[in-house]
Amino acid sequence: MRKILFIRKAPFSGTNGTIRYCETLFKMFCNDTELQPLAIENYPTIKSFLFHYYYKIPALAKAIKNADIVHVNGYTDMGTVQALIIAAFYKKHIVYTAHWHPFAMLRHPFRGKFFFMVFLKKIIELFVDKVVCINNEDYHFFSSFSKSIYKIPHCVEFKNVKIAKKNARMILFVGRINDSVKGFDYLYCLPEGLYEIHCVGYGNIMKKRSDIIQHVNITDNELSKLYAEASLLVVPSSYEAFSYVTIESMLHGTPAVISDKVRVADYLEGIEGYSVFIYGDRDDFVNKVRDTIGIFVDREKILERFNINTIRNQYRIIYCN
Repeated sequence: MRKILFIRKAPFSGTNGTIRYCETLFKMFCNDTELQPLAIENYPTIKSFLFHYYYKIPALAKAIKNADIVHVNGYTDMGTVQALIIAAFYKKHIVYTAHWHPFAMLRHPFRGKFFFMVFLKKIIELFVDKVVCINNEDYHFFSSFSKSIYKIPHCVEFKNVKIAKKNARMILFVGRINDSVKGFDYLYCLPEGLYEIHCVGYGNIMKKRSDIIQHVNITDNELSKLYAEASLLVVPSSYEAFSYVTIESMLHGTPAVISDKVRVADYLEGIEGYSVFIYGDRDDFVNKVRDTIGIFVDREKILERFNINTIRNQYRIIYCN
């Protein structure tokens, strides 16, 4: 049985998409007969102003030495570079997922591009056996210098989904309210009182409105109930490499309005139940909300396209060949 080690960036900021991705893959193979995922750990780190953090080498090296396959996740952290170099030193089968964002979308675009080109690009070219990409944009980017590329969507667990009676006026926003990337301010473009707007996420709502209701520290079941009752989800982000919430919403029979910077659309062609507005065009956002709220969602196609068994088999090919 081959042992897989998932290395994700140190979780200084709590839960994020990379952590969720690795934990989902771990669960996917935890009862597999050919592959044994090793425990996902927080290896000791030293914070760095320039490079976010460094790993303390001994614990990381010990874990990598014990694995057959090392799946490294990360993009602009020195810890990612360390993990790749150590895995190459021990001649491990290396799989790499960047969770890539265009350099212009990073908080420090020049620094991010410089780091990637100087510290990561050549290591990927020389030592990484397979690169897993999430969308068309990062697939195109990595194809320019790596030959073994796979595009696979994130896996969303389909469980405890109940279809409820819809609130015809209810709009749902899920994300960090004070994070400008998430586009919360687009909600202020909607006429006050026309909709009932529920927001799930941390942050202070700076502009109070009678029609905006915030939910904090809710359970997964409570979130599922909101998905089920809403008649529309909005994802007005300036960039999302995927978008778990879009798929989760559509699974609950709730349509979505997403910006043209939300790359989950790469997997939604031909599926009814969503629309795309041009990021920056607030009139287009308002119109798409009006036209999309309450429309039919083809849940069967969502279930088929994001089928966990299909995705598991795609990863098995990557890990076993």
